[in-house]
Amino acid sequence: MTVSEKIKFYLIKTPLAKPIRDIEGRLILSKIKPKDSKVANRKTVYCISPYKTGTTYLASCFNKDIAQHEPIHYASYKSLDSNFDEYFVKRLNYLNLKLECSGSWSAYIDELSNHKIAKDLEYICVFRAPSSWVTSVINFWNKPSMLEFSFDIPLEYFWKQKVGVNLRDFEFSVHSEKNQEIIYKLIEYYLDFTAKTAQLKNMTYIRLKELKSSLPLVESLIEERAKVENSWQRANKKKPFVYKNDLLDKEYKRLTEDLINKRNKKMAS
Repeated sequence: MTVSEKIKFYLIKTPLAKPIRDIEGRLILSKIKPKDSKVANRKTVYCISPYKTGTTYLASCFNKDIAQHEPIHYASYKSLDSNFDEYFVKRLNYLNLKLECSGSWSAYIDELSNHKIAKDLEYICVFRAPSSWVTSVINFWNKPSMLEFSFDIPLEYFWKQKVGVNLRDFEFSVHSEKNQEIIYKLIEYYLDFTAKTAQLKNMTYIRLKELKSSLPLVESLIEERAKVENSWQRANKKKPFVYKNDLLDKEYKRLTEDLINKRNKKMAS
C-alpha cells in the first residue's frame, strides 16, 4: 500500500469519509464522457450475486485490468439510481472490463433484464446456502475493523436502501425482535433475488463450494486464464453469531436446482 493509499485509508475511517467519497465520485463522473453511448468492443461478463458470495475471490483470480470487484462503487450507486439506462452504458465503456464482480448488481435485476444492452450480456450468479450467507453477512459487517468506518458504502447504499436493514443494529448474544426482523429481511431479499435471476437469459449458475473448480467455465466466458495464485478472499475468522435454518437451506436448494434445470433445458433446446 502506497503512502497516499495509507492516508486515504485512514481518512475514510473519520467523519471526512463522506466528503471524500463525494469528491472522488465527482472526479470519476467527470471522466465518464457523455459521448460514450456506444457499446465498447469488450462486453463485460457480470457476476451479480450479493455481497459475501465469493465475488472478491472470483475477481481476484484474474488480472485487475480485466476483472474488478466493486469498481467505482460510490459513483455507481449515485448514478445508477438517478438514470440507470444512460449510466449503465457509459459505465460499461469507461471500465471496459471482461469480468466485474459486484454484489450491488443484485439489486438491479429488473433494470438489467429490461435494458436494451444489458439484457443480452453474460451473467454469473454464485449460490450460497442462506444460513451460511446470513451468518457471514451479519458477522462481517459487525467486525471491529468494519465498525471503524464512519461511512461504509455498502452499508449505506445497499443494506439500508436496497435490503432495508441496518446491520449495525444487530445485537449479539440476545434474542430480540430487531434481530429477527434483520434476519427475515435478509432472507426475503436473498430468495427474491435468486428467483429473479431467471429473468436474465444468459445466466451461468455456480455453487460457492464449486467456485474454484468452476474457474475453467469462467475462463471460457471471458476468454482469459485465471491466476489462482494471486487470489484472495474476505473471510470471517471469528463468528460470534451463527444462523442455522435447515428447512430454509433445503428450500433454497430446491429453488436453485430448479433454476439450473430450467436453464439447462433452455440451452439444450
